[in-house]
Amino acid sequence: MSTKLNPVLQIDPEFESKIPPLTEDEYQQLAENIISEGVVLMPLIVWNGTIVDGHNRYKIVQEHPEIIFTVHEKGFDNRYEALVWICNNQLGRRNLTPVQKKMLVGDRYEAEKQAVSFHGNQYTLSGESGGGQIDHHQNTEKTRERIAAETGTSESFVKRASQFSQGATAAEEVSPGFRQEVLSGKVKPTQKEMWAIAKAPPEERKRLIQEVKEAAGAPEEEERRMTAQDAVQQFEWKVTRVLQNFDNTFTEWPQLISNESYRQQVISTLYDLKQYILHIEGGTQYEWDKEARKIV
Repeated sequence: MSTKLNPVLQIDPEFESKIPPLTEDEYQQLAENIISEGVVLMPLIVWNGTIVDGHNRYKIVQEHPEIIFTVHEKGFDNRYEALVWICNNQLGRRNLTPVQKKMLVGDRYEAEKQAVSFHGNQYTLSGESGGGQIDHHQNTEKTRERIAAETGTSESFVKRASQFSQGATAAEEVSPGFRQEVLSGKVKPTQKEMWAIAKAPPEERKRLIQEVKEAAGAPEEEERRMTAQDAVQQFEWKVTRVLQNFDNTFTEWPQLISNESYRQQVISTLYDLKQYILHIEGGTQYEWDKEARKIV
C-alpha cells in the first residue's frame, strides 16, 4: 500500500463506465460517512496512477481536500486485465440489479477475449491466425463455461450478457452516457434491442437508441416490449440469488446440514419447493395458498 497521502490520480472513462452508479441517497450517505470520519477508511485501488476502484470516494475527497486517503497499487499486464478485475470486483457486490449483473458479466467476457488477443496467444478475436476458427470457437466456449461457473450463471446467460454489453459499448460511441442510464435503470432496453444496437451501423444506432429512450417512462409500453426471453433471464437471476442465499446460510450455519434434527427441518421447509418444481416439470397448473403458505 502506498504511504503517499492524497496523490493526484487519473480517471479512465472506460474504467469508470463499468461501475454501476450510486443512487443519490447512496452517494450522499457515502459522503456523510467520509466527512464524519475525516478520512477515507478504505484505500482507493489504482493501476499506474489510474483509479480502478474508488471513483466515488475520489470525487468526494476532491470536493473536500482536507480529507486524507491512501491508495493500494494493483499490477496488471494491460488495460484488459484491469477491466476484468473491475468487473469481478463489482460482481462481488450484493446489491446489484439483474441488469447491472448482466452488463458486468458481459463486460468481463468481452474484456477477457481482448486480453487473450493482447497477449498474442494462438488465436485472435477474429480467429484469423494461429489456431484458426476452430481453436477460437473451442476456447471461447471454455471461457464462457468458466465465467458461468464463477458468476453462478449459465453459458447461455454469458452469451446473452456479451451481446447486451456489446450493445452498450456500441451505443456509448454515439450516445455518451447511455450505458449509465441503462445501469441506473433510467432506460430499460430489451435484450433484442441491445443486440440490434450492437449490430447496427453508427448512423442507425442513434435512431435505435432514441426509440429506447422514448419508451422509457411508459410502464405500459415497457411491459409490452418485454419478451418471454427477458422474463426467463429475470427468473434465472432471481433463482440464482435464492441459491446464493441458501449457500450463504448453510456456510454460516453448517449444523443445519450436519445435525439430523435441523436437516429434517430444512428438508421439510424445502418440500413445497420440490412440489413446485414437480408441477412445472409435469406441465401442470399449481395453486399457492397464501394464508397457509403452501401449494394446494
